[in-house]
Amino acid sequence: MNAIGIKIKKADGNHDPCTSKFFGAPVLPDGWLEMFSEDIIFFGQIRLSDIAELDTENKLPHTGYLYLFLDIEMYPYQAMAYYYDGEPNVVVDDFNEAEVQFAQLNEDWLMSFEPADEDFDGTRLFGVPSSGYETDEELLLQFDPLAESTGFLDNIDGYAYFFFGEGRDRINGIRFGIDRS
Repeated sequence: MNAIGIKIKKADGNHDPCTSKFFGAPVLPDGWLEMFSEDIIFFGQIRLSDIAELDTENKLPHTGYLYLFLDIEMYPYQAMAYYYDGEPNVVVDDFNEAEVQFAQLNEDWLMSFEPADEDFDGTRLFGVPSSGYETDEELLLQFDPLAESTGFLDNIDGYAYFFFGEGRDRINGIRFGIDRS
């Protein structure tokens, strides 16, 4: 099983707003902004061409964008995932500012990708959940809040996970989970 390690760094200066990133300003297709209430935070966008060569098992499309949002109105948070097979064109500054507890997440944290072991203890796509998290679900993304210093869930000693949904439409059924080690 292949996995893709994710290294992140806070953006400094000019960068492509359409790049793969956590938090900050999402770049959305026309008309999408109306889909989101104030209880939704932007977690990340992945330009799928950035991972195409590393996704040897074709778990995701290799064109377009995968967007991850969290509905924080209820706990545990509810994942919202969307796929767009095109080039988005609307930069949404301060998307997370409306939610006071996440207002600090308005800076872009740029992603870079590299091959990783399936049980790598860090932020990555695919593989198996670290720390013995018990599930039959297939892992999409593991996020290590303590290693990344973004300020998101840095009060937990564990991981945040996004798991694929079941069936043909695996993206719309994505689920979010937290493991407090």
